Amino acid sequence: MKKLTLQNKVISVILGIVVGGVFVASAVLKLLSIETFDLYIYEHQLFSISLVETLTRLLIAVEFTIGVLLIIGLERKFAYWTAMLMLVGFTIYLIVLPYVFHVDINNCHCFGEQLVLNRTQSIAKNLILLCLLIPINTDYGIKWKKSPVIVAVLGVVVVTLVMVINAPNYLYTLIYGNQQKINAELYQTALKNTDKYDEFTQGKQIICMYSTACGYCKKSVKKVHAMMQREQIPQDKVKVIFWRAETDEPMHKFFREQKVTPLAYTTFTVDTFLNITEGKMPVILFSDEGNIVQTMSYTTLQEKDILHFLQ
Repeated sequence: MKKLTLQNKVISVILGIVVGGVFVASAVLKLLSIETFDLYIYEHQLFSISLVETLTRLLIAVEFTIGVLLIIGLERKFAYWTAMLMLVGFTIYLIVLPYVFHVDINNCHCFGEQLVLNRTQSIAKNLILLCLLIPINTDYGIKWKKSPVIVAVLGVVVVTLVMVINAPNYLYTLIYGNQQKINAELYQTALKNTDKYDEFTQGKQIICMYSTACGYCKKSVKKVHAMMQREQIPQDKVKVIFWRAETDEPMHKFFREQKVTPLAYTTFTVDTFLNITEGKMPVILFSDEGNIVQTMSYTTLQEKDILHFLQ
């Protein structure tokens, strides 16, 4: 047992605040860019998108709770060892990352999109935090008989708040449904005026309506690409409709910058595109022989929806 002195009490308090502050900041910044964090974890192709959306929010809640406990000194020993295990686990994950998973290592999403750290920087950050944790005296801290109950209540409150502030998309789907209104008649007319009508009306297909400048469309194409890889959906079953540009370069750049395999595409004029989608994008269409049988936004799209439709 470490000898408890005023000096190591002060050191333990300061280091607890520093490490706890980093945990809290990491949780908050992840939550602020939760859609990107969800997509990053989903691209590991370990879990379904619904499970990913649950796990990411639980991770954020755990990080935030442990950070708060380290800052205030409540149940310091529990918070200390949980933080230690998390940092060791994250570091091992980062070390094996490029050898096991095919995901971007230029941003490991430790702090969301607000503070970008690459794999090497993230490992260094974790090692620094581990070094800061080691001197902390776990025998010093707030000790109440009902501390475990307080910690449990705090955990439940934080999880609930995270789920309410930015609920998983499947909860929105359960409450509001996943239909997104479009002008199907105008869509049919516009498609007939392209040279891709036959190609876009053969059997069952997923048609994605994107703008090359739309940030949500960029997230959508990465999400759809990950779903196609995970579920081995044939390339010819998914197509894209962009709004028209002077050249094809914006479309090529769109796929290139998102690092996804280019999909077959056609274009509509800007006004036609916006009138079809009522100004909302991206829109995912489920097309059966050219007839739109279902529409949804990319946030509510799940693998099971695509598989059920295509099968």
